[in-house]
Amino acid sequence: MIASYPEFMTMRGPQGFTAAINEAAARENLSLSEFARRAILERIERTGVTPPAVKHTVKRED
Repeated sequence: MIASYPEFMTMRGPQGFTAAINEAAARENLSLSEFARRAILERIERTGVTPPAVKHTVKRED
């Protein structure tokens, strides 16, 4: 199954922020987007907010 993420978000960080995220993501064998998404979802849950459900789609084999 493949997750569907229809929303797009842009953010800013200090110099080297993207490189640090890329390095951390690579260490966990994740894309930058997936690493950031998981980190943000974890923080959302820690604040007591219920994150939105992730919509999965089934990849069709033709």
